[in-house]
Amino acid sequence: MLLSWRDADGFPTVVAARVEGAGPEGIRLASGAPLPPGGRRAGLLAHAYNAKLLGLQARQHTGWLEDGLYTPHTANAFRAPPNKTLLLLANGLLAKQGLRKARREGRAPAAR
Repeated sequence: MLLSWRDADGFPTVVAARVEGAGPEGIRLASGAPLPPGGRRAGLLAHAYNAKLLGLQARQHTGWLEDGLYTPHTANAFRAPPNKTLLLLANGLLAKQGLRKARREGRAPAAR
């Protein structure tokens, strides 16, 4: 799991984090690197990879980090199908839609 925030110098900081506990107040995080004191906006990314990326899962949160307690307020998630055929079909469909959009916006050459 990765935790990120903007540090005092204005640049982003990213550290590996682990969950120490969770409750109604938020998620208690710990890291081998020091977490920032006080409170600030932060992002959290967690993922799970399986063989050949079948069933890949990713979750992304934005929220508030204060003294190691993370309180998420937005969440996005993605889960790939656990079937290789479905995964390849879905990837192909998404790529085709992306190419069509890029062509409409003039960011990719038109089809020949």
